[in-house]
Amino acid sequence: MATVTEIAEDVYRINVVLPGRRVTFSLFLINDDLPTLVETSFGRVFDEVKEAVGKVLDPRELRHIIVPHFEGDECGALKKFLDIAPNAVPVCSPTGASSVGDFAEQDPQTVVDGEVLCIGSRRLRFILTPYVHLWDSLVVYEETQGVLYSSDLFMQPGEGPPTTDQDLSDQMVESYRLGGLMPSMRHLHSALDKLEPLLSETPGIKTVACHHGSVLTGGLTPYFKALRENDVTAAALA
Repeated sequence: MATVTEIAEDVYRINVVLPGRRVTFSLFLINDDLPTLVETSFGRVFDEVKEAVGKVLDPRELRHIIVPHFEGDECGALKKFLDIAPNAVPVCSPTGASSVGDFAEQDPQTVVDGEVLCIGSRRLRFILTPYVHLWDSLVVYEETQGVLYSSDLFMQPGEGPPTTDQDLSDQMVESYRLGGLMPSMRHLHSALDKLEPLLSETPGIKTVACHHGSVLTGGLTPYFKALRENDVTAAALA
């Protein structure tokens, strides 16, 4: 059964554990004037995820469903959520629009790099991160609370606690090397170049909502350093 943990005010981590998988799968529900779901997880876990969402709000009230990239664990249940939430719209990068639109059977809202979406008291800034790890990838920085919805960035393996302030950068590097998820260090460093300045903004990144692993509440510097100093691409495994 999916677990629900409040990681910031009115922001909820919904975590799914699948037997035999070396990572867990999280999606995030933002309860604001325009309720927003960041990722949906797989279609086959829709019922338990829907039940988890229902512990916070009526799933029919969803207005935005953000697709960080087109992949089963990110958006496999997208169509099922759209079927029950008549006012919801998928949000994705321009590169992902064709795939997401075909899968959802409706046109998505596309966002450009740096575009901001207001959903009430929160402002979601979209940052395009192509090939981190798929060609249509993006991450989302919420400017009000300082939450970075990082998708597959800063992931860690195993069933860790919902949140942690520990340095898990070594586990992160190992996980990338085992999975071969990142195709290009150039694209990865380009993404880091966009994200690192956010650390010094106000409020700055306070919480990192990872799709795989614990939500990070400690310093991010070790993670940036580890990804800049270690080749974590699939090519490094050859």
